[in-house]
Amino acid sequence: MKINKKVILIIVTIIFACITFLLIFQTYAKYLSSATGETNVNIARWNIKVNNIPINDNTSITSTIAPVFPGNDNIEANVLAPTAEGYFDLVFDFSGVDVSFMYTISSIIDESSPIKDFVIVGYSVDGGDRIDFTDNKISDTVLLTDNVNTRIVRIYIKWIDDESASMSNEEDTLVTTSPTPAIFKVNINFTQIV
Repeated sequence: MKINKKVILIIVTIIFACITFLLIFQTYAKYLSSATGETNVNIARWNIKVNNIPINDNTSITSTIAPVFPGNDNIEANVLAPTAEGYFDLVFDFSGVDVSFMYTISSIIDESSPIKDFVIVGYSVDGGDRIDFTDNKISDTVLLTDNVNTRIVRIYIKWIDDESASMSNEEDTLVTTSPTPAIFKVNINFTQIV
């Protein structure tokens, strides 16, 4: 039996075609190969609360700042008068924070306040010693490694009535008839440490 040259040529052509098709398919398949997967990475929390109010959206904490004037032998408790001293607390809750950060507290008398001689005279942290307030700022850093979840900053305030006072005694007396309360602006900034 003689195999016809045409048949051999057809068989060889088919074999080469199959090999070529197989090589092209494998090459093309390499570029079409894909894999999928997922990774779970926790995003750091930034949920700071001041006096139980989350401050994520530049929230006002005005309603939660309650000044206390303990009074003395000459001034009734919870009454504001020249030389009266008091305080208010800022209770920070850092339990919802996963990064190190710095905070700065600054405070000034509001322009609309009838009392212009109302000043911060000091502060304390977590019941510690009173620190004199000299540059209108309180700053501190809270490192993640410190494991600090809460902090209480007590701000001491006073209606000054000495030679540094800008209001006269007559103005002090007139202000008692003002329907506008004494207004103190407190600004607290939190900044992540990178």
